[in-house]
Amino acid sequence: MINIYDDVNAVATTLRETAQYKTLRDAIDAVEAEPEAKAIFARFQQAQTQINQAVQSGNEPAEDQIKAWQEIANEMEQYDSLKKMLEAEKGLNQLLMEINDIITKPIAELYGQD
Repeated sequence: MINIYDDVNAVATTLRETAQYKTLRDAIDAVEAEPEAKAIFARFQQAQTQINQAVQSGNEPAEDQIKAWQEIANEMEQYDSLKKMLEAEKGLNQLLMEINDIITKPIAELYGQD
């Protein structure tokens, strides 16, 4: 009997060995080692979470929430470690999108969207 979870867990293990994962891991370590950058990123995540919660509940984020998020994003531009981390996130996200496309291809084929 096929256990798809074994295959997916193997992919997760392999993901940890990719250059994209290692680049992001190292970038996060660099941010963690820089207290000011770490604090700004924590504020950014908190602001982003508040905006996401508003959107998920069907509401528009408040203007002051968006303004605060943008101000923090601008502060982040001052830190090379944060810029490198965000760039590394993009690289890993690109890889994950490609993996998702491969995994969902059989479903797309069912709908004739191959």
